[in-house]
Amino acid sequence: MKDTLRTMYAFALTMAIMLCGFQWANADPIEISDWHDLNDVRDDLQAEYVLVNDLDEDTDGYSDYNDDGWEPIGDTDERFMGSFDGQEHTIYGLTIDAEATWAGLFGRTLNATINNLSIMDADVTSHDVGGIGVLAGELEASDVENVTVSGTLTAFGTDNTIFGGLAGRQSAGHVSNVASYVEITYEGRFIGGIYGQMTAQAELEKAVFKGNITTDNPHIDNRWIGGIVGQFGGGSMVTDAYAMADIKGTRIVGGIVGYHWRGGATVTNSYFVGAVEGDQETVDAHNEDVDEEDELDLSVGGVVGHKDPPQDPESEDDISGLVNTFWDTEVTGLDNIYGTGEYHEDADLTAEGKTTSEMTDQNTYAEWDFDNVWEIDDVRNSGYPYFQSEELALDTEEELISDRPSEVELKQNYPNPFNPSTNIEFTIPNTVEVQLDVYNVAGQRVATLVDEHMSAGTHTVTFDASDLPSGVYIYRLTAGDHVESNNMTFIK
Repeated sequence: MKDTLRTMYAFALTMAIMLCGFQWANADPIEISDWHDLNDVRDDLQAEYVLVNDLDEDTDGYSDYNDDGWEPIGDTDERFMGSFDGQEHTIYGLTIDAEATWAGLFGRTLNATINNLSIMDADVTSHDVGGIGVLAGELEASDVENVTVSGTLTAFGTDNTIFGGLAGRQSAGHVSNVASYVEITYEGRFIGGIYGQMTAQAELEKAVFKGNITTDNPHIDNRWIGGIVGQFGGGSMVTDAYAMADIKGTRIVGGIVGYHWRGGATVTNSYFVGAVEGDQETVDAHNEDVDEEDELDLSVGGVVGHKDPPQDPESEDDISGLVNTFWDTEVTGLDNIYGTGEYHEDADLTAEGKTTSEMTDQNTYAEWDFDNVWEIDDVRNSGYPYFQSEELALDTEEELISDRPSEVELKQNYPNPFNPSTNIEFTIPNTVEVQLDVYNVAGQRVATLVDEHMSAGTHTVTFDASDLPSGVYIYRLTAGDHVESNNMTFIK
């Protein structure tokens, strides 16, 4: 009897555990609608989250978490291991005054998934931290897709700093369809428009950096600076990427990669347009005071600053290379692929400097995929190739920021007069409760077209008057405290 009871108890316990696991696995994602919700993500670092609207300065809780600087979600001891779906919404005005070792919206992630998110107008400041980026300090073995960041990153660090527009470091994992419109001002090393460092077979594809990288103090050894990544190694891959930026360091500066480390790391189908500068005066001053064997080189190149001497490879996969990659020689003023160092004798170095007219000619990119990945025309992106997935081709971050509406505006419906339907368009600058009603001339409400929390942007709603008589109607928009009305005419 006791054995039977034990068996029944064990069976019941097993079923309960399985049921709980099933319910947990099928639980709905946790919705994030304000800054308090976003802050609460740190309370469960393995859950699934969805952003259901934009967050900005007017969203509840902004000052609670941004006035003194955002505290990153996840750290070295407890990393973010969940999923975060932005659902194409935007976080505006994120402010970080970093004191943590790894800082960004997220500190450190591990096996996480982050997608469909924009972080715009971020203001990130760092003092002597390990790794920093707008999205994360470090993305480890994580999958990231469809993420855009913009803003400023001001970093003052030491030799151990790792700064990137998107993230400080990507270690393993796969990242695709990302854009960084970040102005970076720094002191230190390992600096990149997308990452400060890539390692451990990290994969990056379809990435763009449009910003600038500069230093307020060129007279220190600021090095390993790249348009896409500062230090690049460990079998990592960059495929289909470009940087359009001005990049300045003291030495070891490259249009795409600052310091190309050993271990089979390869850049494929990528290009750079912009200025690449080192500081010869500082290098010369250093060399005057040291023995010959301790002298430094400027190490500036159109694609790579310095290539670490190759090791004896165990296989072809261990050989680093640059494949079908280009830079604009007229803009950079550089004819050399890389500044100093050495590539393995068997390395694929199909990297070439091209004139501006060649860089804007599709024939230059014969091996690139213009069916599914790239496009090129005379209008967009100053004539240089861009991604088919790019919604905006911008030259400056300010253009990106200006795309956001600055005030509530209710536009005249179109067509007007109409029969039987018309479109009503309005813009709102912040996430807010919106109501759009239609009234007849007697003041009676005949339709409610919108009654919900809506994100910043331009919205269009269709009004169908098929069941109403001809006449003049009034449509009224209420967005927070703002109320605005217009007339429209329905003629059957």
